[in-house]
Amino acid sequence: MNQKRRRRTVRLSKGGIEQLEQAKDKGRDDEGKPLTFESIAQKAKVSDKTVKRFFRGEAVDPGYADAIIEALDLKKEEVLSSEESLVVESIERIEARSAELERHGTHSDRAGELIEELERKLKELKKSTDDSHQAMDWLKANRKALAQEAALAGLREHYNQLSSERDMDYLENVEQFSKDIRKYLQLLYYCLEEGTWNLIDQAIHKTLIPLNLESKFYVKALIFIKEQRVAKDLPPEAAKELILCLDYLINIIPIRF
Repeated sequence: MNQKRRRRTVRLSKGGIEQLEQAKDKGRDDEGKPLTFESIAQKAKVSDKTVKRFFRGEAVDPGYADAIIEALDLKKEEVLSSEESLVVESIERIEARSAELERHGTHSDRAGELIEELERKLKELKKSTDDSHQAMDWLKANRKALAQEAALAGLREHYNQLSSERDMDYLENVEQFSKDIRKYLQLLYYCLEEGTWNLIDQAIHKTLIPLNLESKFYVKALIFIKEQRVAKDLPPEAAKELILCLDYLINIIPIRF
């Protein structure tokens, strides 16, 4: 799958830059020296250019923003603006500018068009957020049962070929495999929350998700979740982003492991 889909980005809130600067001024690196952009980048495992862009208030990938914020011992809600709030701020700025023009006897049809377009975008963002939250709530409520069903489905064909399908080895593998799948589902939850597949790449790179069996079993289990549960249990719009994340994970596992 092509990973170059439109990703969400995040920006600093109005007080976010001040929070970052204060944390940088007060912070120290592992050697007790004042923090620099380079030392923050090293700790966050991102480039110093990304750190500098973030400190300037420019949009960056959510995964990079999280890493920088964590490196500075801050919380996301202290420094970030949501995409929805950025659209609202844009509408407010245009409305203020339009009112100023009218006070000076100038009328701008373009301002009205921009506001309509931004309001449409805001509705789409809210709808997308609601759909993602529905999928996230479903994952959270059903994670254990989903993992158990997927583990059985992923291993069934393999063990059906063996004479001792119900021996202790089978039961132990199902139990372990189920635990593994729960971790994959947790990762999918975070991907929906952040709106990016970058978390999958990071988790694989840092070996944060398990591969205790052959990759083909994980692929089969995830395909089962996608086709037998997600597609049937969730409305199409709510299922859309989750299926995209599942497809990326299904395609990347055989390549990266």
